[in-house]
Amino acid sequence: MRIAHLIWSLGVGGAQTLLTDIVNIQIKEGHEVGIFVIDSLVDDSIKNKIDHKVQIFYMERIRGNKSLLPFIRLNWTLWKYKPDIIHSHSGKIGKAIFSSIPKVVTIHNMTSSPHVCKGYKATYAISQSVKDDWSRKGFDVTAVIENGVSCDSIKQKKNWNQEDTIHVVVLSRIRFSPKRQDLVILALNKIISKNNHILSKENIKKCIVHFIGDGEDVEQLKTMVRDNGLENNVVFEGLRDRDWVYKHLCDFDLFLQPSDYEGFGLTVAEACAAKLPVLVSNVDGPLEIIDGGRLGMVFKKGDADDLAQQLETFIKGGYDYTLIEKAYLRTKQRYSIEKTVHQYLNEYRKVLRK
Repeated sequence: MRIAHLIWSLGVGGAQTLLTDIVNIQIKEGHEVGIFVIDSLVDDSIKNKIDHKVQIFYMERIRGNKSLLPFIRLNWTLWKYKPDIIHSHSGKIGKAIFSSIPKVVTIHNMTSSPHVCKGYKATYAISQSVKDDWSRKGFDVTAVIENGVSCDSIKQKKNWNQEDTIHVVVLSRIRFSPKRQDLVILALNKIISKNNHILSKENIKKCIVHFIGDGEDVEQLKTMVRDNGLENNVVFEGLRDRDWVYKHLCDFDLFLQPSDYEGFGLTVAEACAAKLPVLVSNVDGPLEIIDGGRLGMVFKKGDADDLAQQLETFIKGGYDYTLIEKAYLRTKQRYSIEKTVHQYLNEYRKVLRK
């Protein structure tokens, strides 16, 4: 099968990381695979992970530019490539494709309007939560194909005995909406400001939050840290490639996902695969990964007081560590990247048989 994948960019992000894994497995299983990148944003840490047998075509659109030239180039390149199926990772891209070749699309989030996915032969939601959201909007999703991770590639934590310092990791693009790193600073300040608490001002280094990632709000986040006097409690790790993340996630004591919404929450699955305790906001995607909240800790989204309370509970030793192995086994069984890829291939075949 010759497969064309369409994506806006090869920047650092969950969709790009997932696509890298998908195409690498598809090419190893004997399929011909091409990636068609619309925008000029390409990160070498993503590009270098793609198997050299995968063809990559660059449309070199400048983000925000209204020129039709990149989309003319896209249609021309697709016509020459002659794929059996076109798999778009954004509904909007497909609207610019004039080919009669069957098109399918993956729906990655709950923020897009269903009308952007009209014209596709099949639509796939990355989680049951996304499917349910789109169903409420009156759009019929063909199937749920959950995102997957390579559990065997992630180093696992082996010792959960808490030392004097608790290291909390937040891994995502630094963007307050919807990722809510600002909420973490507010919660951390609330904990440290409590006079009679384990993290009183006299013992300020007891909890350190590590932010891994970069983004448009990183400078504002650093300003919040300085304004609240939390320089000794926050580390900005910067942008790290996936090899580093998979090797070092296990070095931390708690994984925190504070987002206001997530279609899936790939980093939550990665943390479970690393056998880390997890604390997530009560939004559908991450909750689904930890079995409705039964395999981790949960706080009310957008609520700094509740986040502070849950962090305090963890710091005081209130986490049920028997959940870790259960969360790991669930992730390995349900969210393996191999399962994801084979589901996509089976769905392609269904479309082509119609």
